Amino acid sequence: MEKRVSEAVISPKPITTSLRIDEVLDGFLSTKRSENTKRAYARDILDLFAKLGVRSLDQLGKIMFHDLVKQIQDYLDDLTEYDEETNRPINPKTTNRKAYALSSFFKYLMHSYEYPKNPLDQYQAHKVDKRSSTSSLTRAEVLDVIGYMDKRHKISQTAYRDYLAICTLAVLALRRNELVGIKWSDLDLDKSSVNVFQKGGSYKLLPMPGNLLKRMLEYRSTYEPASDYIFSPVRNNTTKSLKKPLNTSYIYQLVQKVVFKVANGKRATPHSFRKTFIELALNNQEDFISIINATGHSTVEMIKYYDTRDTLKNNAVHGMSKLI
Repeated sequence: MEKRVSEAVISPKPITTSLRIDEVLDGFLSTKRSENTKRAYARDILDLFAKLGVRSLDQLGKIMFHDLVKQIQDYLDDLTEYDEETNRPINPKTTNRKAYALSSFFKYLMHSYEYPKNPLDQYQAHKVDKRSSTSSLTRAEVLDVIGYMDKRHKISQTAYRDYLAICTLAVLALRRNELVGIKWSDLDLDKSSVNVFQKGGSYKLLPMPGNLLKRMLEYRSTYEPASDYIFSPVRNNTTKSLKKPLNTSYIYQLVQKVVFKVANGKRATPHSFRKTFIELALNNQEDFISIINATGHSTVEMIKYYDTRDTLKNNAVHGMSKLI
């Protein structure tokens, strides 16, 4: 079904200020906490205005509203990829996320610069599958991946750091930006815990398994890394600076490469470990609250979203068979 942003045909109130879009964007982004959210919003918003050929607010004010609606709709349509057989969008989350970012920016313009109306006000988001399509690993595959990294961890500082990164993803169910953001000061040795800055700009306190904490401290004493970040570059041929977190794309590529090699060509991402954590925890009969305390999700529905286990095998009917 074709998605329409709005059908209203009105002209916006002329905006007299000649402020550049990037200047206005700075003010908008200052209302967001997460650095990853800021980067994603900036990328999406600047891309749209580049396509529109608009560099300032007064240029935006000269576009007829119905033309703006159509151009934004065309922009979103061009971003959406469709399955050739079913004609269903295969990247609905991506398109919906970009539409939400753009809608948020126009709401900001309405509030701060008296722009009259949000051109995405009537946008109908694409339907998204009720269950996650992220691939997960079996318990045996997780053990194999960790075992493979463990055998190599003493080869070099990079190998040791990457081993710790994989272990932390698997055991703490972290997003990759949460992983690279952990600092040595976030570790509480007395309580065996770690304070993680998570999506949304808040912190979550997690227990740190003793064996993982021991390995991290061993890594620090062996290599004495200069960075405040646990997962930081070992070398940097460009800027020479090592006092920064690893790029999240490195973690993505690391997981892809290692899992593909160890798990017979299986394709996985860092998020696969997060999804696997949830499914293994459910198999271990962990309650939803305990899982939420680990993952940082706000609702039980998100846990259900990631639970793609076999519903026939994982079914309460099996337990009731004992009644007969």
